[in-house]
Amino acid sequence: METTEVKTKYKVSIDLLNDAVGKEIATSLQYMYFHTRFEDARYRYLSRIMREISIAEMRHIEEFSDRILFLEGDVDMNAAFRTRQITDVKEMLQFAVQLEESTIDSYNQASRIAAEHNDAVTHKMFQDIIVEEEQHLDTFRTELQNLTDYGEEYLALQSAAGSKHTARALHHHSHDE
Repeated sequence: METTEVKTKYKVSIDLLNDAVGKEIATSLQYMYFHTRFEDARYRYLSRIMREISIAEMRHIEEFSDRILFLEGDVDMNAAFRTRQITDVKEMLQFAVQLEESTIDSYNQASRIAAEHNDAVTHKMFQDIIVEEEQHLDTFRTELQNLTDYGEEYLALQSAAGSKHTARALHHHSHDE
């Protein structure tokens, strides 16, 4: 009987956490898709950013999942949305900004609700992850601004830096000196 009471007591938190797990899975997959597109286009810097943030989102899945299991709930490991096959760099970055803003809003609300249901740990967990999501948002806003300010030149520089031919040419040039 006691187990049922615990599940009931933390049902709201478990639901909030599972909602977050679904968002994090979907976002991680979306960013991994962007990473592979940027990698293929040789946009090395953008590719690395997307990969790193995708992995950070995976860590969030693990943190939320651990909390759900501690609260004696079960983890719902399903993506909240399907990966969008966006191929335009500006649209990719705009969508990433939108995802982070939406996540921050959602986690602020979840944090407040967890606190109202006397779950200080889940409340703090959402607050801590909001800090990371805001850093992701800042990164995406900066890259979007760079693209706006420098246009195709910004992408061309990344592509040239990532090209094997350029790397070989630079390598040979440095040995000639």
